[in-house]
Amino acid sequence: MLLVNMPEAYKIEYLDVPVPEVGDNQVLIKMKRIGICGSDIQVYHGKHKYMTFPIVQGHEGSGVIEKIGKDVKNFAVGDRVTVQPQLFCGECYPCKSGSLNVCENLKVLGVHAPGMACQYFLVDASKVLKLPENMDFDKGALVEPTAVGVHAAKKCGDIKGANIVVIGAGTIGNLVAQAAKALGAGKVM
Repeated sequence: MLLVNMPEAYKIEYLDVPVPEVGDNQVLIKMKRIGICGSDIQVYHGKHKYMTFPIVQGHEGSGVIEKIGKDVKNFAVGDRVTVQPQLFCGECYPCKSGSLNVCENLKVLGVHAPGMACQYFLVDASKVLKLPENMDFDKGALVEPTAVGVHAAKKCGDIKGANIVVIGAGTIGNLVAQAAKALGAGKVM
């Protein structure tokens, strides 16, 4: 299978590697789309402070399940899916308090762990989400950044009728603004 590796800043290599074997609780996804995030650009330039090379990028993606492990119950071959890219331990104090985003052992696909920039991506089934049948793969790759935008807007509490200012007009800023409008904000700038 094709895998896109970054051995160092500014260098991308295309490797032909074996398709991974599926474990009991894993799914193998045939990747259809991956997004390129601002953090991916930082990695490319070697300026992301939490990553080390070599790395396979890609934490925003969508695809179709190609194979499932024998203990996987909620998915089937052919399901259209996306992947939650945060890998947390579930054991540390932040995890046990529900603050998974600040897990003491947090790893993010494409930054601290191999990402989805490959023909087939192997992942634990617990990290997979089904996409609606009418959602195309481009939109499926936007589920993760959209979730970031919605979460940020919801952190503000009840914003119905409120005037909201979003600082930054990149993808996340735009998604925060759209989420604020959808949650009933008055004016969004």
